[in-house]
Amino acid sequence: MNFVRPLTPEMVAARWGCSPNHVRNLIRRGELRGFRVGSRLLRVKPDAVEEFERCQEITGSDASTDATSSLGGSTESEGVIVLTHSRERQPRRKPLP
Repeated sequence: MNFVRPLTPEMVAARWGCSPNHVRNLIRRGELRGFRVGSRLLRVKPDAVEEFERCQEITGSDASTDATSSLGGSTESEGVIVLTHSRERQPRRKPLP
C-alpha cells in the first residue's frame, strides 16, 4: 500500500497558478474536496485535485461545443454536472461600544 501525502492549499495553488486563498475558497464552497487536520490546517488529497481538474476539462470542452453544459446540463458518459449559486454574504456589523 502506497501512502500519498495530502497537499496543502499552497501546493495546489502553485500547481494551478492561483492563490492559496482561491483554493481555500473552493474547499469552503464544496467545489474541491478537502479536509482539516486539527482545527486549522486544510489538506487536499491528490485524487481530489485530479478529480477537480477532470471536471474542469469536461466543463471547458463541453462549454465550447454545447451551451447546456454551462447551464448545468448533463453528458451521457460523464454523469450530471450541477452548478449552484452561493448565498450572498451579508457584511458583519461591528458591536456597539
